[in-house]
Amino acid sequence: MNSYFGQFKNNYDYRYIVTFSGRYDGSTKFGYNNKYGFFPAMSLAWRLTEESFFQPLSGIFDEFRMRASFGLTGNDGIPDFAYLNLYRGGTNYLGSAGIAPSQLPNPDLKWETTAQINVGLDLAVLDERVSLAADYYHNRTKDLLFDRPVSMTSGYYSITTNIGELENRGIELSLTTINVQTNAFEWNSRLNISRNRNKILSLYKDQPLDNLDRYSPSIVMVGEPMSIFFGYRSLGVDPSTGDIVFDDVNGDGLINAEDRVKIGDPNPKLTGGFTNNMTYRQFELSIFLQFSYGNDIFNGNRIFIEAMKGSDNQSTAILRRWREPGDLTDIPRATENDPNNNNRISSRFVEDGSYLRVKNLTFSYILSQQLAERLKVRNARVYVSAQNLLTFTNYSGMDPEVNYTGDNNLLRGTDFFTYPQARTISVGLNLGL
Repeated sequence: MNSYFGQFKNNYDYRYIVTFSGRYDGSTKFGYNNKYGFFPAMSLAWRLTEESFFQPLSGIFDEFRMRASFGLTGNDGIPDFAYLNLYRGGTNYLGSAGIAPSQLPNPDLKWETTAQINVGLDLAVLDERVSLAADYYHNRTKDLLFDRPVSMTSGYYSITTNIGELENRGIELSLTTINVQTNAFEWNSRLNISRNRNKILSLYKDQPLDNLDRYSPSIVMVGEPMSIFFGYRSLGVDPSTGDIVFDDVNGDGLINAEDRVKIGDPNPKLTGGFTNNMTYRQFELSIFLQFSYGNDIFNGNRIFIEAMKGSDNQSTAILRRWREPGDLTDIPRATENDPNNNNRISSRFVEDGSYLRVKNLTFSYILSQQLAERLKVRNARVYVSAQNLLTFTNYSGMDPEVNYTGDNNLLRGTDFFTYPQARTISVGLNLGL
């Protein structure tokens, strides 16, 4: 990396705050034609509480600030030398040493750039016992960096390139309150709520990125959110045959790849957290709740543990399987010969992934100064802490906060025998000597 950057700030009477910045970043990850990118930014803030015309409202608002910003940021999160024509050794033939090409070159590879607009408002009332921060943002990312698949007749699987555009927009709210404040007891809270919607605006020749993983129905396609679920729509079990009825979307009398449709969205409608901190004399209690609402999970475990064929252990759900004509159930028949492919990727395995989780709970006792001095320590704190203590959800898998591919942005919300987050309970002692 090679960077040049500068910044200008001006704070006039703590009323008008202006910031300008600029970065000129170069990265050896990009081709000779596009090593450098320029990323400017500016932000403005106006504290209305400092204006004379706002004084009649000064008894209500302790803080009233309006904010706006615009800027560009760059991303070079790709492997080193991604633009070069690389070769590898060890491709020996008939006892003779050899090398072979291993990567297609792309001298025009360049920075992925995101333009972001943000407007916000900061309020404080009741002697700053209640504070609210509200933000609206709109991001547009272009020249997305991606390993685009190429025809294997070329001798390669993919080429790193800039393929399209992505839009993100949303609202973030943060409410902080001091609920109780006395000499012996204090209780404050903080609530954060976010809503983000994203949409793919363009791709390479607008071709969808399909078949990204054999266990996930994720697809990236123009006009839809990132990584929606794409597959067959299940209409339930036919009581007369015991097979799943799949929707013949195009009405041609055949069930094939042309009948696949959007069957789910792993992107939540709302996410957030709620923190409460309470102190009574030497006792402290902190509780952090985390939630997600409106997201889908593709439970890939069920493809195997409800298949009733093969060598995988089965779940108790198969006890309600179809057994004879007339049975009404959501589990198809048991058979080794399955011409209907009942356990194909379909909406049958898409579930509501909403949850509320007690993410962290800590209870502690701080020794008084007199007792600490008797024990000849400067301070001491005894605590009990629990992570992932309780989870409330309708999801049938082991953990609704899941994605078996980790932080892969193209494959989201898929559970495939993923190890759940552990519930951890810790007891500790902090001593200051």
